[in-house]
Amino acid sequence: MTGARRSTHTLAAVVDSLTAFTLIVGSTVWAMQDRVPVHDLPRVLHFHLTLLNASFSILFTIVWRECFSMLELFRTRGKVLRSIALMVLGCGMMTAVVAVYLLARHAGGAIARILWAFFLVSLAYESLRWLAGRLLHAGRGFEPECVVILGSGRRASKAWRELRVEHHGRKRVLGFVDDRDPSLMPPDIAERYLGCVDDLPEYLLRNVVDELVIAAPLRSRYEMVQRAITIAEAAGLRVVCLSDFFSLTHGRTLRRRAHLFMELLPKDEQHLFAQRLKRTLDVLGAVAGLVVLAPVFVAVGVAVKVTSPGPVFFSQLRYGYRRRQFRIWKFRSMVHNAPELMAALEERNEASGPIFKIKHDSRMTAVGSFLRRTSLDELPQLWNVLRGDMSLVGPRPMSVRDVLLFDKLSLMRRFSVRPGITGAWQVTGRSSLSFEQWISLDFDYIDEWSLGLDLKILARTLPAVLKRSGAA
Repeated sequence: MTGARRSTHTLAAVVDSLTAFTLIVGSTVWAMQDRVPVHDLPRVLHFHLTLLNASFSILFTIVWRECFSMLELFRTRGKVLRSIALMVLGCGMMTAVVAVYLLARHAGGAIARILWAFFLVSLAYESLRWLAGRLLHAGRGFEPECVVILGSGRRASKAWRELRVEHHGRKRVLGFVDDRDPSLMPPDIAERYLGCVDDLPEYLLRNVVDELVIAAPLRSRYEMVQRAITIAEAAGLRVVCLSDFFSLTHGRTLRRRAHLFMELLPKDEQHLFAQRLKRTLDVLGAVAGLVVLAPVFVAVGVAVKVTSPGPVFFSQLRYGYRRRQFRIWKFRSMVHNAPELMAALEERNEASGPIFKIKHDSRMTAVGSFLRRTSLDELPQLWNVLRGDMSLVGPRPMSVRDVLLFDKLSLMRRFSVRPGITGAWQVTGRSSLSFEQWISLDFDYIDEWSLGLDLKILARTLPAVLKRSGAA
């Protein structure tokens, strides 16, 4: 277990322990306030803090964590009713523990009130924790990760079997890549043959792939394996092997996963704790933004609606994390049939590279031009952040049209992080940047990412917007 992961588990254990202790003491104090006034703190402490009670509280916090760990509540993805049942069951079990202790001590008076208070408060706490967990991990969805296996022999069959058994429902094998003649492969692997290693870049450009599993013998196929890893690394894929370690250029480390696999981690995945903090800041920032800016949402919505026919919001499919598509939301800044008019404007495109940009776009409405210059049209993307499709800071999400024009595998590495509302492009030059400068800034952000960098970009975003430097 890495230091970051140990820190996360330790912090979670401390929070859970303090919460469990607070719940039991608080419930007891509330239920017995008629016997000992809560406002009389010295008498309350004298009445409740005995050595036996303290010992029970410590033991209780340990049992609490073990109980919910055994129920695996937070590993139940997508099954809301089952999660609610597990929460009720877990809180009921812990209430029973409290009941046994109080009865064993022959505590009189308000036992029923203590138990009801404890059950309801603990259920409320676990419900909030479950909901927060879903928000923090939102956007990942329940779509299995897509895997390509390098190799076609015994080791490849072993890896495929392991993925089907140990990772059922979480991993989906797309097929096999190997330089061998398909006629020499086992029939079940030959049916799923995707091509040789030289075909891999084109396949990665046109398909969603999360992971490359190295299942070819190193000694006899070293050159092929190293070529495949170089390709996968250029595309920002996660690389997993059965036992061997390979030299990479972007600073990856080795981690054991499951039974057979050794994982070569991309740089961004080495900072698991910081990544979770980033997601926490995204959720808090999105909630705060949606609440505080609610009057602005209303004003902009009314302005859009009364000045041009069509809906208030504009939505479009974009490519996000790991090249998954999601629907992005904006305030509409163009005429309602702008997508249909785009084909006629392609020849007027002023941008180099696979992006579309016109300085004086005839589709823009009067209010829309103002929204674009002030970036107010981007505000609905706070909802995308809350859902987990986007982050507050990251590379801009690109349209399906633009991504389909990608002709370099290295461009796929920008999808190795979650896209953002703002980023280095926003505080550097916005739409005045060329595509090459834009991509260079994206890669610099990915390679140098830290929470400090995110905070720095957020701090520079508002001045950049107010300055309207390079605004479209």
